[in-house]
Amino acid sequence: MKKTLLAAALLAGFAGAASAQSSVTLYGVLDGGVRYQNFNLSNGPFSKVDISTSSIAVVSGTQSTSRFGVKGVEDLGSGNQAVWNLEGQVNVNDGSAGSYSQWQRTSIVGLRNDAWGQVDIGRQLNLAFKFAGLPIDTAFGVNAPIINISGVMGVTAVRQSNMLMYQSPSFSGFKFGAQYSFNTGLAQGKQLITGAGANDTATGSAFDTGNNLRNIAGAVSYENSGFYVTGVYDKFTPASNTVAGANGGGVTSWIVAAAYDAKVVKVGVAYNQVRGGLVAGSATSGVSSDIANPFNNGGIVFADGAGTNAWNINVAAPVGANGTVMAAYQGMAPTGIVSDVGGATQQTFGVGYSYAFTKRTNVYAIYSYVNNYQNIAGLSGNTGTVGIRHAF
Repeated sequence: MKKTLLAAALLAGFAGAASAQSSVTLYGVLDGGVRYQNFNLSNGPFSKVDISTSSIAVVSGTQSTSRFGVKGVEDLGSGNQAVWNLEGQVNVNDGSAGSYSQWQRTSIVGLRNDAWGQVDIGRQLNLAFKFAGLPIDTAFGVNAPIINISGVMGVTAVRQSNMLMYQSPSFSGFKFGAQYSFNTGLAQGKQLITGAGANDTATGSAFDTGNNLRNIAGAVSYENSGFYVTGVYDKFTPASNTVAGANGGGVTSWIVAAAYDAKVVKVGVAYNQVRGGLVAGSATSGVSSDIANPFNNGGIVFADGAGTNAWNINVAAPVGANGTVMAAYQGMAPTGIVSDVGGATQQTFGVGYSYAFTKRTNVYAIYSYVNNYQNIAGLSGNTGTVGIRHAF
């Protein structure tokens, strides 16, 4: 009996030593709610009929995308670690997975060192999300529909495949990062804004490296005493076997943003410019097939002379021990040929409230109003969602 107990104790000790050097973590978020939306657009240049449409539905992922993931780390010695992460989307409303792939949110393997930083290979969110999206939008993050910061700054929440990413540690508050994607996996198109559309049909993934939609980006940030400031630059290069590639097109984007946590209130501000096309615009086909949208197709649009200027201001403040109130205002103004053909400035206002029962479980209510949605003049809408979120 004593030998059995001793053996069990030794095995437990070895297991503890092993777990101290490496670990595997299962985690996730389940976010479900009920959402009401309506959109209206009068007969005019963007629709030949009056549009008045509404819906009420059970939805998944309003505050945070519902997800399940597994991640791990192994100590390699000399301060080096191997890291990996697989994460997929879960739609709470019907139990389905994301449409892109099983691990569409994250699929990476890499090396990390506290002294020199981390290098990852695979698919994950871009630097704009890590440096400008998540740290800046203290109210609605990059997920709440219409009012999230990515509603006007698409590059702040774009996942890219086939990516190399480097992120530095903090050097007296300064951090920087760089990324390159050999084939982003994003949809792309060439639309001649001032005339008939000419969309690309090639999807890339060809043997020639140039026959893929590529991206290069860099970011820098500084953080000290509750103050955070960052700058991000992105450039998308079209596949050479597409209409855009043959014309030598390219889309560039830059973001400058800052946030301050004053304890009694958190404030975030951001400004973005896109030139040479459009980045990750939402497709208005989800609102009504009667809308003629000459501006975007939901992906990367390469169009010389097209562009946008966008801004976001958001605040979040604690109310009592467990409550948080949120508010945001944002806009996206078309420039160049987008403006020439009647594109109007999108303006969005949002308010919300969240109550935390525990650190892992909260309920929320979020409302937003948008005018000139996706720069379609006269297209307005209301969105209201109540839900519950649990993290594990």
